[in-house]
Amino acid sequence: MADTNATNSDSVAQSANIAKRSRNSQFAKFAVSPKHQPAIRYMPTYRLEAMSPLNKEICEKILKSVMDETFANFSYTPKTSLQFCAQVSEEIKIRIKNKNFDRYRYIVVVTIGEKLMQGYYSLVNFLWDAEKDGYLSYVIDNPKFFAVATLYYLYYD
Repeated sequence: MADTNATNSDSVAQSANIAKRSRNSQFAKFAVSPKHQPAIRYMPTYRLEAMSPLNKEICEKILKSVMDETFANFSYTPKTSLQFCAQVSEEIKIRIKNKNFDRYRYIVVVTIGEKLMQGYYSLVNFLWDAEKDGYLSYVIDNPKFFAVATLYYLYYD
């Protein structure tokens, strides 16, 4: 009688282990592993002002220094001026982005032209906030060419 009770308890234990394994294998694919934890979501801050706002004086210094450095020994050639404008505008944008002004987007436009007794007009239209958005401009004027660099800064929240 004792042998049958021991055999019954062994078979009950084995069936319980099998049931546990089958349950564990069924739910194992739904378990969250430590590698795949859900991302933490933060509440919005509703902050309307930049933590490090744009400093116009610093941007003017950058604009002036880059333009003066690059156009110190420049001679106008129509074929290379397009690539030169792109390089100068990219250099200005990179230097201003390295200052890490918070929540601003930048547009830099550099124009080079040869002086041949002609006029030059430029018009740019934006829809912007007059309090937070703006522009800075710097002009180099030589007897042979002119160069105009304009930085537009737009607040982006």
